[in-house]
Amino acid sequence: MAGNTKYDDTLFAMMTQHESEMEFLNTIFGFLQRRTQCFNGPKAENNFQTLINTLSHQLDVYRKAEYKKQQGIDEDDEELKKIEEEKKKKQLAEEKAAKEARELAEARKKEQAEREKLRKAKEERGEIPKEPEEPKDKESEDEDEGEDNKGAKPISNGGVTDKYTWTQTLSEVQVIIDSQKLGLPPGVPLKSRDLTVSLTKKKLKIQLKGKEPLVDGELHKEVKTDTFIWTIEDANRLVLSMDKENGMEWWKCVIIGDPEINTRKVEPENSSLSDLDGDTRQTVEKMMFDQRQKAMGLPTSEEQKKQDMLKKFMEQHPEMDFSKCKFN
Repeated sequence: MAGNTKYDDTLFAMMTQHESEMEFLNTIFGFLQRRTQCFNGPKAENNFQTLINTLSHQLDVYRKAEYKKQQGIDEDDEELKKIEEEKKKKQLAEEKAAKEARELAEARKKEQAEREKLRKAKEERGEIPKEPEEPKDKESEDEDEGEDNKGAKPISNGGVTDKYTWTQTLSEVQVIIDSQKLGLPPGVPLKSRDLTVSLTKKKLKIQLKGKEPLVDGELHKEVKTDTFIWTIEDANRLVLSMDKENGMEWWKCVIIGDPEINTRKVEPENSSLSDLDGDTRQTVEKMMFDQRQKAMGLPTSEEQKKQDMLKKFMEQHPEMDFSKCKFN
């Protein structure tokens, strides 16, 4: 059965937290009822009718699939082609986003260097006073030797352990795990049903079925469990996103006992990614790009992709009037 498989892993992870598929649907409809005007606004009646039509369509799809199954019609080849096409499109979009992130980081680095060069030139000409170097007193030396100044230099505000790579912003922590670290042989695709991922406010456990838990310990700080989400990228990486309970502090580590970073050296726009492997670096760069886009009120790479697809569709159908359409 053909369909949009793009969000399968995310939706499956959400569904596993429900007793049944129908309870999962009730959660989705409840969300739409509470947080949108989909089913209680001025267009509610039309939306209900659209929902009925959609369910009717899905019933027709099911019946056709059952008929083809009875007739011995195999759609695997066609389905595989569509999956490969979607995978290629996703890969191209991620490569484009990563390239844009690198270009943006390089541009900012170059701009900062130019400003510093200009400032030094003005100092030499006496146009601005030189910044005095403040003597380092004993108290500041003691601070440098304090607890917060211990640990490795951060990479993208996070670090690399023998089990996972992690990054952070003030409000969020993201963990990236290679499928081979979980115990999966090279080339074997990672699937949601093979994973056990559980999170409480203070503990995280990640395990591949039939293997010892890769991660099973107490978090450095508390997180919000209601916004926790995990996905599988490119069938070989597990990516977890956790919102911090206290969104105004930097973490030294993800799991207590794992290697710590030096939070005194954390930089909000840290771009030293050279220590990461290619796939992980690409994922982190995409995350950083999306975070910057959100901060500037601009579309993320995924949103930009959707906008481009919509623009292309409108160009292909000049006979249609989109002036009264409202797009979210």
